[in-house]
Formats: sequence, C-alpha cells, structure tokens
Amino acid sequence: MAENNNTERRVIGFDDTELRVEDGDNPKLVGYGAKFNKWSVDLGGFREKIAPGAFAAALVNSDVRGLKNHDSNLVLGRTPKTMRLKENGVGLHFEIDLPDTTTGRDTLEEVRRGDIDGCSFAFTVLEDKWEYRENDISERTIQKVGELFDVGPVTYPAYPDTSVAARSLDEIRKQQEIPKQENTEEPETREKEQPEEAPELTKLEQIQKQRDIERKYDKAGRIIDRNKVKD
Repeated sequence: MAENNNTERRVIGFDDTELRVEDGDNPKLVGYGAKFNKWSVDLGGFREKIAPGAFAAALVNSDVRGLKNHDSNLVLGRTPKTMRLKENGVGLHFEIDLPDTTTGRDTLEEVRRGDIDGCSFAFTVLEDKWEYRENDISERTIQKVGELFDVGPVTYPAYPDTSVAARSLDEIRKQQEIPKQENTEEPETREKEQPEEAPELTKLEQIQKQRDIERKYDKAGRIIDRNKVKD
C-alpha cells in the first residue's frame, strides 16, 4: 500500500506508548500506536485527539507494515501473520513478532535498554471534525482513519507531519470567514440601492439662485413690454 499526498504521521507520547519486549522463544514487540481521547500537544495552531473506533474500518483486510522509523527498509513485521493490530478500549494495540535480522535484533536490544521508547503511525483521514476558534487554538477530532500504512517504534521522533491537517484547518477558516464577508457587504449594497439625497445649498448658493430667478423674471417682463409697444 503506497502512501499518498494525504498521508499524515503522528508520534505518540513516550509516556503513552507502553512499548515493551515480551521475551520468550520468539520475542515480541508490544505497545500502542495511538490512544483514544488524549489531546495532542499544540501541532501548530491546533491540537487533536482520536475518537474510539476510528481505526475499525482501516483494520478490515488491512495490509500494514511494522516499520522502524517509518523506513521501508527496516521491516519488523506485516499484518496479519507477523504483526497483529487491534482496537481495544485504550487505543490501537500492536504486537510484532521480531525477526531474526539485524534490524530485529537491534530493535530488541534498543527497546530493552530504553534507547527507543516512542511509537509512530502513518495514516490518512476519512472523517474528522474541527472546532475552529478564532484567535485561539483549534481542535480536531479524528473520527475515522481511511488507510493505515505503518506502525512501529521510532528512535528520535521528529515533529509530527501536520501539513495535510493544516490544509484542512485553512479550509475551515475560509468557510468561517465567508459568512462574515457576506454580512458586511449586505448593508453597503442596500445603501447603494437607496436614492441619493440632494445636497443642502449653502446660504451663498441660495442667494445666487434667487438672483438668477429674479433676472429671468426681469428679462421676461422686458420682452412682454416690447411686444406691447409693437402692438
């Protein structure tokens, strides 16, 4: 399953991964790739949480890799045979049968020593809900994961890839701004439709206007008088 431009990555906090090794004839790596209803840190203008049941559809007939550091060259397992994923009341639980490879043996020792204690997962979002708050941090709830690409341990987690989610936040902002623009434009439109009132004349303009009227009357009177003389 190839990643696409809508792929996001998230790192689960070290205190929440519960990443550990189960020793035995076939050592297993066990932990949580995600936990439900736990708010993330500020991801750059928003924070998010994952709703219970968000992974249900993505886990049906899934083909998910267990990768170290999201690196396709560092394979630890694959569903359903060497990696098992399930949702429980806490979150997305994973169990990986570690391979007898350099990557597997190194990861086993690094987790035992506590050198690696973080987990991450790559996914796309099918449904989410935004609570946009102007001038405050917005909140996103991931309701349904579309595709789950990989889950696994990370050595030194980089800042979570939130560029796709940030674009979604921009769309929410635009949707919130559109009604505001329409409301501010309506009063202006109504004012333009109303007929403009004639400006009030100043006192000087009123005197000048009266004089023009009187001159017209005088001229009319002279014309009448000339016509009478001719008659």
